[in-house]
Amino acid sequence: MIDRRTIMAGAVAMGAAGLLAESGRAQDVLGATKPVPPPADAARIELRHAFSLSIFFDERIRIQSDTGRVFVPAVGGEIWGPRLQGRVIPYGGADYAGGHGLDASYMLEASDGALIFINNHGYMKRLDGKKTPRAAPAPRRAGDVPNQSFVAPPDSAVPLRMRLMPVFDAPQGPHEWMNSTVFIGHGGRYTDPDHTVFTYYEVL
Repeated sequence: MIDRRTIMAGAVAMGAAGLLAESGRAQDVLGATKPVPPPADAARIELRHAFSLSIFFDERIRIQSDTGRVFVPAVGGEIWGPRLQGRVIPYGGADYAGGHGLDASYMLEASDGALIFINNHGYMKRLDGKKTPRAAPAPRRAGDVPNQSFVAPPDSAVPLRMRLMPVFDAPQGPHEWMNSTVFIGHGGRYTDPDHTVFTYYEVL
């Protein structure tokens, strides 16, 4: 005769075995015990230079807040490269950077006259590990003209690394490929005159 204690012990053992089996099946399903191979086309992801553009600036208007956000209007620039040529429309956009972030929108004009909007989103990082000092902005009055004599600090004083994730809004026609393409990019800052050069790559 099998006593109650033996029956209970057997039930517990069977239950534990069942839980282990279920756990093993769950791990198999979730891929915890078996590595999941990458997609077949993962090895074919490549980058291709699409174009570069320069953005020229005249002044910076800083908001005295914790983010240190600045308004930096673009006064012009040009576009060159294998997939797009043209110019940056003067005062057609600005950089609204805050902290280490980059949030800029500009209007571009292709060489065929097409207008293209770009939202240039990304991050900036000082490579020397220091914080950029926040100078108090000069008082501004209605009707004040931009400060055309602005001179940025030397490049060596503010070594920046920029990484970008731009999004474009282009019209139908030869440039609409930009609306359905993933781009990444980087930027370099230059002085005298104050401008930045952005380079963009198509993710293939």
